[in-house]
Amino acid sequence: MNTLALTLDPSTCDLLIDGGCIALGRPQTTIATIVTTANRGELKELPLIGGEADRQLGSPRQELWLTRLRKQLVAVGLKVKSLAVDSSSNIIQMEVE
Repeated sequence: MNTLALTLDPSTCDLLIDGGCIALGRPQTTIATIVTTANRGELKELPLIGGEADRQLGSPRQELWLTRLRKQLVAVGLKVKSLAVDSSSNIIQMEVE
């Protein structure tokens, strides 16, 4: 079954507007964005979930952070195929199912 969900703009995390309408897309992308950018304790129902990307990007210990982020994405039900950070631009690249 193909489920659609509200889509977030990756640069601002606001709802994505396309042609004057709210864009729909894969829910996995929205969930991954929320988990990656949230701080721990920010999600009331899941207080230990939060990738804290704003704090972690640029850190010298990227591997540990990516491992924790992968575990958190799996904990919310996503299958993570790949996860990496481009250290020169601090862009998170992930592929989830």
